[in-house]
Amino acid sequence: MLQFLSFPGQFRYMAEQEPENAYLRWPLTFLTFLVIAAIQLCVINLWRLIDNLIENGEIKQRLKYINQSLISIGFIWSVIAIGWVLLVSNADDPGLPVVVTVIECAITAVALLYLVYRQLLMERLND
Repeated sequence: MLQFLSFPGQFRYMAEQEPENAYLRWPLTFLTFLVIAAIQLCVINLWRLIDNLIENGEIKQRLKYINQSLISIGFIWSVIAIGWVLLVSNADDPGLPVVVTVIECAITAVALLYLVYRQLLMERLND
């Protein structure tokens, strides 16, 4: 719903209200689509990882899910970091940059959890 209806409609409305920024409509739509797809990939991989843990599956399969999630999280982190830089350079109010900083810190914490779990799995695989 968000990917195909809400955000494209929001960016169309923004282009109508601010014609000088209308050129951003399609790049923002595409970027938002990719970020939401990356979030969906993380959720699917987490579901598969939990299912693999319950079934006592292979460690190599778990590593595959972890690596795919880390790539997705890295993409999301990069997009938000670039947006944060653009936001801070143009912001006159500190509220939104602080919120984006908190979101970025939360994403970093999740990525660190995945990295620690991947390291533990790799140690267990080498034993």
